[in-house]
Amino acid sequence: MSPFWLADELIGSVSGFKAAHSRELSTTSSKTLFNLGSDTDSQARLHSSSLSEADRHATLADLLIDSAPHLRHLATIRIDDSKFRITSDTPRHKLVTPVEDQRHPGKPGVRLSKTQKTFEPEVQDESSGDERSQNSSATEGESTEKDQFLHGIPLLLLIIGLSLVVFLISIDRTIITTATPYITAEFSSTADIGWYGSSYLLTACAFQPVFGRVFTLFNPKWSYLLSMFVFEIGSVISGWAPSSAALIVGRAIAGLGSAGILTGSFVIVATAVPLTARPIYTAIVGLMFGVGATIGPLIGGVFTDLVTWRWCFWINLPVGAVSMIVMTLVYHPQPHPGSRGKVKDRIISLDLIGNVILLGAAVMLFLALEATLTGAAWASAEVIGLLAGAGVTGLLFVGWLWWKKDTALIPPAIAKQRTVAASCLMAFFTYGALLIHTYFLPIWFQAILGYSAIQSGVAMIPYFVSNALFSVFSGIFVSVVGYFTPPAILGSAIGTVGCGIITMFYPNMSMGAWIGFEILASAGFGMSIQQGFTAVQTVLGPDELAVGTAAVVASQSLGGAVFISVGNNVFQNRLASLVAQTNIPGVDVRSVIAAGAVAFRDVVPAEDLPAMLELYNAALHTVLIVAVPLAGLSFLSCCLLQWKSVKKPTRPSEDAEKA
Repeated sequence: MSPFWLADELIGSVSGFKAAHSRELSTTSSKTLFNLGSDTDSQARLHSSSLSEADRHATLADLLIDSAPHLRHLATIRIDDSKFRITSDTPRHKLVTPVEDQRHPGKPGVRLSKTQKTFEPEVQDESSGDERSQNSSATEGESTEKDQFLHGIPLLLLIIGLSLVVFLISIDRTIITTATPYITAEFSSTADIGWYGSSYLLTACAFQPVFGRVFTLFNPKWSYLLSMFVFEIGSVISGWAPSSAALIVGRAIAGLGSAGILTGSFVIVATAVPLTARPIYTAIVGLMFGVGATIGPLIGGVFTDLVTWRWCFWINLPVGAVSMIVMTLVYHPQPHPGSRGKVKDRIISLDLIGNVILLGAAVMLFLALEATLTGAAWASAEVIGLLAGAGVTGLLFVGWLWWKKDTALIPPAIAKQRTVAASCLMAFFTYGALLIHTYFLPIWFQAILGYSAIQSGVAMIPYFVSNALFSVFSGIFVSVVGYFTPPAILGSAIGTVGCGIITMFYPNMSMGAWIGFEILASAGFGMSIQQGFTAVQTVLGPDELAVGTAAVVASQSLGGAVFISVGNNVFQNRLASLVAQTNIPGVDVRSVIAAGAVAFRDVVPAEDLPAMLELYNAALHTVLIVAVPLAGLSFLSCCLLQWKSVKKPTRPSEDAEKA
């Protein structure tokens, strides 16, 4: 840089000096340097015509010293010295060619040997650096993703283990139905029939939200293994129960463990599988829940007829042990990035008080539903009091959540999120309709078509298979396309139409007709049933994922439990009303219902059996009609889902680029 650049700013007349010249430290310059000459004198000497070129430059150095004392050392530098040579902005001679320009680009097409690839000169543009940076970031992200998620054999073993456990906890919900007559005969406990199933469903529903907090605050692997251990303990107590009370306690403990297993299974899938592939694996694990609940009565009947009803619970022990071993060996989640605090503080953060309030509301609701199943009228003081108590406690629970805010069992910020709320409603109504079909269609096959328990299970195979296949197909669709809303809306719409067609079943219809109707309804539910989990995992962050998943699972369990009881009440009341209107002599409605879908033929006189079959068919049609509005409400809930993609953006966002 030229030493005259500062002078150009100080005095406009020196802007014409371009070339740098060497100089000796003149007397004038030295005098100015040591005696601190006047700035005005320096300017006068600079414009004097009597000065020589050398003196003029010496005076300019004096002016530099006077104007910027902190640059005084520049005035004393000998610029004829090669080490301190100073050039102007417009040098007289061409600068040395940069090293990059000295490189020979190479001659295109040159080969050193016949087998060597032809040389092509590398052409670099401005974007090459950005591309290398993006490729480097992508490679780094891919390596991080590979370290975080499971692949290959470990992932396969993990999914198989999760599917088996979900299948176990699912069949435990319904396997007791065919074994109940043998249990009540052994324990002489007819009054406890309702509690054999309800004790399991009660704890499974009420403790879902608290396990959402558990999987958020504690290690998911050990939380899941603890849930499985609790489930196994409950199965042991149920299998070796010496009394009816012990069986009820064992069922309640098993239900508590199943709450953690069901929530944890979807959380583990979310932590072990990338978001883009997650819908497929979520569908695989989720369909096992539906299949297990459907074929549970068939498995229970096989165990009861061939061995003993206790095998309905003992079967959980070996299968559960294998799944626990697989989980221990192949699943190693990433540690939490931040500090989670002390164990005591995390236990307090579970909001156990809120869970107690929720449990109280659930107990009163289930007691009211069980009372109606045992003959109590809906208008009775007992049922009204229990329903009112459940409603008031439910409002208290909502107020508690609002007061606790982010530390609540289900934080209001998550519950009010549009997609989360829509997913919970969709799960509640979809599972209500689905379980009405899985409970009452086998009864229709047995009572109207005269099938045995095993034959009715075989008749439900098209329903199971179509549900499973379309659940997986929809998961693949979401993984490829990215959006979960279209299959949810389309599936619920198809399911609604299928529910309406199923109400048209009649005794003499062909096998192909009712198989086609089964497939239509089940395929629709299969497309939509798992989208709630995918939706929640897409819109929520990692720290909120477990709570949101638990909310959807709790909604499923509650919807199934409530509408099974509602369906039973509708069926019994409708059948009693029809029998009273028809006035069939010698027929006791309660004895007909208690006898079951097959044995009721032995209770009714032979001459009255055709008329009774018509009434039975009409009552079952009324129950199946209940599924139609439930499917319609599920469709409306799906329309509220946000249009979010599970795929990660291929290019960084504008904010990321700016950062």
